[in-house]
Amino acid sequence: MPFLIIIPIILIIILAVYLKRPETRGKRGENRVKWVIGETIENEQYVINDLIVSNNGNTTQIDHIVINPRGVFVIETKNYSGEIYGSENQREWTQVLAYGNVKNKLYNPLKQNATHVYNVKRIVGNLPIHSLVVFVQNNTYHIEAENVIPLSKLKRTLCSGVSVLTAKQMENAYQLLLASKTEISTKEHVENIRTQQWNVEHGICPRCGGKLVLRNGKYGEFWGCSNYPRCKFIKKD
Repeated sequence: MPFLIIIPIILIIILAVYLKRPETRGKRGENRVKWVIGETIENEQYVINDLIVSNNGNTTQIDHIVINPRGVFVIETKNYSGEIYGSENQREWTQVLAYGNVKNKLYNPLKQNATHVYNVKRIVGNLPIHSLVVFVQNNTYHIEAENVIPLSKLKRTLCSGVSVLTAKQMENAYQLLLASKTEISTKEHVENIRTQQWNVEHGICPRCGGKLVLRNGKYGEFWGCSNYPRCKFIKKD
């Protein structure tokens, strides 16, 4: 009898650990965003989820792309809990948990999504592209950035604005992005990310392969790509 009781307890513990894994939490968040976005409807909207593209041997994983008459929306999903503090120009944001007793540093997701936008623009050309970061738990109260939105505002945001793309432009962009899809395993993608990190540490731009050079800006010194303005990657010193 005790053995029969222990088995369900062990299974519950395993399930709880699995659900708390960052990968599992992230995938749940992406599924919620997919549900809000909906499916591809010809001539109305085109949707691509979980797209991996390659550029100069580097791979980038894009959570969601929505193409509708208002432009191309490149969406990064975040399923963080707690209170999040940050602004558009900060390199790191702060996650506050446990009533202020736990504070974690998070890389600014807008800067992360800037790489995704760069790669999408490289593929679709000179079309209007919108960067969006969606917080699934709607905890954006302390974030000072216009294009960071709660999940509750995603549908409204996608439907706002004037129409700038024709049906033909939308379909062409969709087909170009589908054709750019890279078939790669998760293990290979992780190795590529490590390679990109190594490149940054050794003065190589992870986006275009250019050289990182030290520059001065209004926020102090930073490393910028030598191919600016074509490539706008920056790294704070």
